[in-house]
Amino acid sequence: MNLTFRLEKQGDRRTVEELTRAAFWKEENIERSGIGCDEHYLVHALRDSADFLPELDFVAEAEGEIVGNIMYSRAFVERHDGGIHRVLIFGPLSVAPRHQNKGIGGALLRHSLRKAARLGHGSVIIFGHPGYYPRFGFKEAGAFGITTSEGKNFPAFMAMELIYGDLDGVGGRFHASPCFMIDRGKAKAFEAAFAAVAP
Repeated sequence: MNLTFRLEKQGDRRTVEELTRAAFWKEENIERSGIGCDEHYLVHALRDSADFLPELDFVAEAEGEIVGNIMYSRAFVERHDGGIHRVLIFGPLSVAPRHQNKGIGGALLRHSLRKAARLGHGSVIIFGHPGYYPRFGFKEAGAFGITTSEGKNFPAFMAMELIYGDLDGVGGRFHASPCFMIDRGKAKAFEAAFAAVAP
């Protein structure tokens, strides 16, 4: 597969939202929360956030078709000494269902991490699958003395330095953009504008 990467354009937005919806949709979520997923609404909301980084909003294309997307936004660690240490968070990382398990997500992630480092960003902190992300260099955030905003640690909460030593002595509580605190009502209203998911 001939895979290329480029920045998302204005005209790509709905395509990326539909791709993200397809990538994350789970019928079993509907009974629990009333919606199959909310990641496509997160994509939509992030673009209007002051924390969004359009210079790190990449799509992957194969034969002219958008098959993946990754988005980054600003985040920070509230240090134990009261200071603020700026970091990144990415997500959603989406790959079209029929193109999953082909290495597209990993290639898109590696490409975007390289770009982030070249732009001078020092570290990335995420909530992700602990069986997947360590292969790219992520490790539990607790290894850097960093906890969630609630003071917790668990394997899915991970960090990675893009610049060696960026997290040395940082220790503190991580805070993502408020956009990640999704308004369920707004997500459901946004979902209503999409075609029904085929059974």
